Amino acid sequence: MGDDVTRRRWLLLGAAALVTVLVVVTGALFLGPLGRNLSPSAGPSPSTPQKTAPPPWESTNLPGYDPDPGPFELTPLEEATGDPVTVSLSLEPGAVRTGGTVGLSFDTTELANPMWDSPESNLTLTLQELDRPVLRFGGNGVDRRMWWTSEEEPAPDWAEATVTPEDLERVANVAEDVDAEVTLVLDLGHDDAARAADMAAHAQDAFGDRLLAVTIGNEPNGFFHENQPQLAVRDDSWGPEPYQAALGEYSEALQETAPGIPVAGPGAYDATWWRAFAESGIPDQRALSMHWYPLWDCDGPDASTANPTIEDLTSPALREQARHIVGMGAETAEEHDLPLWVEETGPTSCPGTNDVSGTHAQALWTVDYAMTLSELGVKRTAFHSTLQSCDGGAPMSPLCATGPHQEPGQIVEGKGSFLALMMLGQLPEGQVLTPDVSGSGSVMVHGVLGDDGTLALLIVDLRDPTSAAPLPVQLGPPSGLPNGAPEGWQIRSASQLAGSDLGDLRSTLSAPSEVAGELPAAHLEDSSSLPVTSDPGKVTLLKLEPS
Repeated sequence: MGDDVTRRRWLLLGAAALVTVLVVVTGALFLGPLGRNLSPSAGPSPSTPQKTAPPPWESTNLPGYDPDPGPFELTPLEEATGDPVTVSLSLEPGAVRTGGTVGLSFDTTELANPMWDSPESNLTLTLQELDRPVLRFGGNGVDRRMWWTSEEEPAPDWAEATVTPEDLERVANVAEDVDAEVTLVLDLGHDDAARAADMAAHAQDAFGDRLLAVTIGNEPNGFFHENQPQLAVRDDSWGPEPYQAALGEYSEALQETAPGIPVAGPGAYDATWWRAFAESGIPDQRALSMHWYPLWDCDGPDASTANPTIEDLTSPALREQARHIVGMGAETAEEHDLPLWVEETGPTSCPGTNDVSGTHAQALWTVDYAMTLSELGVKRTAFHSTLQSCDGGAPMSPLCATGPHQEPGQIVEGKGSFLALMMLGQLPEGQVLTPDVSGSGSVMVHGVLGDDGTLALLIVDLRDPTSAAPLPVQLGPPSGLPNGAPEGWQIRSASQLAGSDLGDLRSTLSAPSEVAGELPAAHLEDSSSLPVTSDPGKVTLLKLEPS
């Protein structure tokens, strides 16, 4: 992954070294023999060469990430208290595969951001820290503030960002460098099918096979809503039937300009609209896509379980709600023989900063939620993000720019939830296992069976590290494995996502490292379980190899 970027970097370093050699040689020629002072006392005193830091676009900015940790140890079992959490995992038919299934969603206006493929940005290097990241471009801006032109037309007054074929090419270069697959939302809000089809055709040319699908409009169920008049792009006559008519019109334009291009939709949270897309009759349907933000009750009562609070974000009830809501989407997709994509999601849809913004709790939730969606059959998940400033930009975004609010610059920083996505990228290529875990649900275990026979176990502990104690966990052998699967495993490496408090604005993540202490001798066999400990406020990733 990223071979082209690596070659580019070595070429730049080689060129820099050549320039340095030329400067040194030229200086020596200039100083001698006439320029040389033969008096030893008159010359400059020897000094140690000072190392200069590389420019910021040549390195990642990932506060809290330790790329070279020491040997990994868990809390000793004798320090764990309470009733053990028992875990059983099974491989179900049609289990979702890992790799290239989790990533980031951006507003389509970000296509015009100069960071993409810029020699003075570290965006490409940062995205390479993920495992073939999902890249999706949509958001409210596409139907309200984004202007597409391939003919250098002047932008209308309502446009806040103009996107051109050159922008698509720059983003496509990054997608190639980070080995990403892309989805793109087309403007339905301005009812211009020909212009949308033109954008789709240029996206086909730019991204090639990396373009999985286009979507016609972002969240069409929100084109007219009495509670959100500021987002209205239709009147009160809008509904599923007019949406289906618009799909037909846009599909005809796509068939003429970009024939065969796959279409996903509707990109909405509402079963009525899911069915409206699936039953629209348009050709080349690629996937059923939905959006969901579980903490939507911005000013809800204390009795609500969807308030933007750390208590609600780390509650096991939120996982059950995901299983219910996203499970309905999975059922609808299966009814219509379509895969399910969650193309835009995050902790909360509430605007501005709130209790969960950028906290360690958000990082813990990101791991648990992404794995829960995979267990439900979701094959593509995109967490909504921004390239705006860390100071004053979208507070929930896993990424942000390090410059001031009005001039964010081109250097990005990964926050705690980005570290969570990096941890998910440490999972092996394989199939997601279905978990059955005892207890209250505050400690959850997810698993992946690797194609090479390895077993990865993610222990997610949502409890408050300032008040809870380590808990014993009994990991049982997975069931439903195919013939020839290993009969036992041994822990070889581990990593951990941690924080001292659920409300911390910083998380830490260690790269996978060899295990020490009790772990090297621990075995998981067909006939016996594996006892380990779970520490509150941490996600522990254990990688087991066939013993």
